[in-house]
Amino acid sequence: MYKVVATVLFVALSGCASTIPPAQLAKPDHLTPIKSSSESKIVFIANVTSKLTDKKIGLMEAGVTCYSYGDLMWLDNQGTLNSIRDQMTNTLSEHGYKVYTSLIQASAERDADILIGVAIEDIKANICSSAALGYKGAASLRLTWEVLDNKTRKSLLLSAYGAAEIKEFNKTGDPEVFVKAAEMATENILAQPAFFEATRK
Repeated sequence: MYKVVATVLFVALSGCASTIPPAQLAKPDHLTPIKSSSESKIVFIANVTSKLTDKKIGLMEAGVTCYSYGDLMWLDNQGTLNSIRDQMTNTLSEHGYKVYTSLIQASAERDADILIGVAIEDIKANICSSAALGYKGAASLRLTWEVLDNKTRKSLLLSAYGAAEIKEFNKTGDPEVFVKAAEMATENILAQPAFFEATRK
């Protein structure tokens, strides 16, 4: 095994070069989120986790010419999951939702009106790594939100895909491409009337 970065990915090598085909990424439409009203319930993202049956998510390429290098694998890195969680919190706030931001998990789960558990699923990506230039590539993923009303204990499941591409090499291409894909998926969930209705007072 060869580690590409300490945060998200590693490559399983089977020689100096690879004939592994690139992953087929989802190509979802980017929907317009429904803006929350000023009377919305307070929401809290209680948990973010990845749920993958196969840790192989695509193709790793290397060098400035991006030659095929090996399997791209997903590592359950808490830093990346935290970045995706922060992105979802920011996106909710940008669209008018009241987000509980206490650092005390137990307080937030007690006081928030709506609790959201998030599963990151069906991750696909093709990433090119250059020791000198950084990373570029594309990724898609599906977010599934379990939205729980803290008072009635009723819940619903909402899912949406998101995709993103980093076209130029940069030092934050990983995990930025996954965070951007999750941002699109978040906005696509916020475009669903069911979420708007669940969070409206």
